[in-house]
Amino acid sequence: MKRNLRELVLGNWPIKLTALVLAAVLWAAVAAEEPTTQLVPVSLVVQPPEGRALTTPLPPVKALYAGSARELIKLYGSPPTIVKTIPDTVMDSEYLLELRPEDLMVDGRVDAQVQDIQPRAIRVRLDDVARRTVPVVARVRIVPDSGYMVTSGVAVVPSSVTVRGPEVHVRRIEEIKTLPVEIVGATGPIRRSVQLDTAGFGTVQVFPASVEIAADVEAVSERVLLDVPVSLRGTGAGWVSEPARVIVTLRGPASRVAQVPRDSVTVVALVEAPRAGIKVPLQVIASGGITGTAVPDSVELRRRTRD
Repeated sequence: MKRNLRELVLGNWPIKLTALVLAAVLWAAVAAEEPTTQLVPVSLVVQPPEGRALTTPLPPVKALYAGSARELIKLYGSPPTIVKTIPDTVMDSEYLLELRPEDLMVDGRVDAQVQDIQPRAIRVRLDDVARRTVPVVARVRIVPDSGYMVTSGVAVVPSSVTVRGPEVHVRRIEEIKTLPVEIVGATGPIRRSVQLDTAGFGTVQVFPASVEIAADVEAVSERVLLDVPVSLRGTGAGWVSEPARVIVTLRGPASRVAQVPRDSVTVVALVEAPRAGIKVPLQVIASGGITGTAVPDSVELRRRTRD
């Protein structure tokens, strides 16, 4: 009995083993073509803004694919990939990334359909953004029309702005200049918005991005003062000038020239080494941006005579 059983099991064993192997291969081939679904790991690549970095690791992401086992196996050898770029305009330390099935990139030779992605959104953390306040330098050239003059400096509003971005870039910025501006033929007050020159700033942002420049331009006026006394400086009481009084012409903005008090205008002769007969040039001193010339423009130094 035992011999019959042994012969039954071991008889023709090469043929039986071959049949068994063929059956297994046939089953595997059929099973490989059966449709199924499976969660497949996804390779997630996040590109932060220039000059910044992620501060926490990315969570695992999986995608649900439907297809034959034969095709799904290919996804393990060449995992699907999602590449996400965080905009350079993002200044916060956290950013929400939304993941969609259509974001997945796979080898075109894989015949499988994506059905879902898990999770649908992840929150990533970025290194902090540096902030700094820097002054604004106006690059403005004003050429008034004939008969006019600039009566004030160029004002900038605001005079400083905020820059923010990666610290390595922000700390290099000491000031910000405006774009070059040339104003020709001005005949009145100037008010103009000017963009700031951010060339070469990369991802650094500037707030605000423009400033207002202002300057006063007025018509030039002249006023003549007669018999203005000459004041000698650097001499004692024993010296006088010839002439003792001169004619002064004031020149400046019309609104100011008309308001200059006569007694606020001084004509000075600065004498370094008093000697009779020397010529000393005259200097007109006036306030409020007013200039003046004297006629004659010099006086002769003489000793005072007793009456």
